[in-house]
Amino acid sequence: MIDEYVARLRREVRGPLLPRRSMLRELRDGLLDAADAHRSAGATRAEAERLAVEEFGPVPVVAAEVRAELAAVAARYLAGLIAVLGSVQFALSTYTWTTAAAEQGWPEPAPWYGVLSRAVDISSFAFVGLAAVAVLALGRGARLWPTRRVVRVIAVVTLVDVGVHVVSGVVLSAFAPATVGEWDGSWLAVMSLLSVGSTLWITWLAVSCLRLTSRRSQDGVHDGAHLAPGLLLRG
Repeated sequence: MIDEYVARLRREVRGPLLPRRSMLRELRDGLLDAADAHRSAGATRAEAERLAVEEFGPVPVVAAEVRAELAAVAARYLAGLIAVLGSVQFALSTYTWTTAAAEQGWPEPAPWYGVLSRAVDISSFAFVGLAAVAVLALGRGARLWPTRRVVRVIAVVTLVDVGVHVVSGVVLSAFAPATVGEWDGSWLAVMSLLSVGSTLWITWLAVSCLRLTSRRSQDGVHDGAHLAPGLLLRG
């Protein structure tokens, strides 16, 4: 009966493969421990498994809890990725457009260009800080705020921030004091590759978090099976 229960849960909850397998394994171990306790109290094997399953609760209820935890895992990974990649990208872009550009004799940009550049830097720094707070909100703060709401807020804010930075990046590149062809060295290429790669990766994860916490997901119709197993860390 326990194997049938876990199999039903597996059909109800798909998603990030490694965290999903770990959660289902822990649930099965918990069921087996509960069944062993009932058998020690004198119940037959079938009766012990039935009692253990009843104590765990209906499959839809348990599946909803597992989906919420999977969403938290995905969002923590997203927030952690933003904090790490955002910090690296911020440091690299600051060096590229200030120290390295000055050493190569680039002319001073227009005043409005400097204002926009500083605004982008400040927003990037703030976004990385918020990402770090989000990791805590999905950890110790999980008891204070509904997981689904926190995950969706993180995903939406991420997509908005990505959109703003893509637009501002295009403007800053188009009106840079010098052309890309005048750049001497690999810093600009490295920064560009990191920027494009991290933007695509973060956007994909944010969209995945929205899909994982959609109402259809909560109903078990679609629950994030598209998430690549190797890209999410175990929670």
